[in-house]
Amino acid sequence: MKKVYEIKEQTLINDILNNAEFGTLAICADNRPYSLPLNYVVVKDEIFVHGKKTGKKIDIMKTNSYASFSVVESFSTLPSYFSTDDGRASPATHMYKSVIIDGHTEFIDDYDTKANALEELMKKYQKEGGYIPLSDAIYQKIINATCIYKLVPSSLSAKFHLGQDYSEERFKRVCVHLKQRGTQKDLETLKMLETFRV
Repeated sequence: MKKVYEIKEQTLINDILNNAEFGTLAICADNRPYSLPLNYVVVKDEIFVHGKKTGKKIDIMKTNSYASFSVVESFSTLPSYFSTDDGRASPATHMYKSVIIDGHTEFIDDYDTKANALEELMKKYQKEGGYIPLSDAIYQKIINATCIYKLVPSSLSAKFHLGQDYSEERFKRVCVHLKQRGTQKDLETLKMLETFRV
């Protein structure tokens, strides 16, 4: 990883983890990798996920608890001609923020911990409220029937590729093209490029 892309500030890392709608969990059994996109929530620096109590991922995690979890926030794709007019394809690239967490999974059996994790998921995905809190007894059967597991981190890395290493000439050229193309994503990307300019 280029040091210029590496992000250490915990607030920036928390922003992408808390705002992303889904992440990808990678697990492995018998030297065969398996990955799947999941809704999740971060509670006290741990990744909580819910689902059925049976299935392929559950079987794998019961035999091998090691896992990796990744989150990506995608920004604009930059065609090569955004960076150069010499016809080379190599400057074509994509702007993004990413976080990768390695660790191990643990199944949650404690009822209150499960209820709290589900409450945090609701707060994340239904911010407007409008539901009876998960502490209510009406959810007891559902909570007992739901599998909750968490990823306990052992290491974390974050990489933001937002033109931090661009020359002044390339940076200005890319900004002009983003403004000209002018999609909502381009304007968001432009703002990010300007924010992370070093």
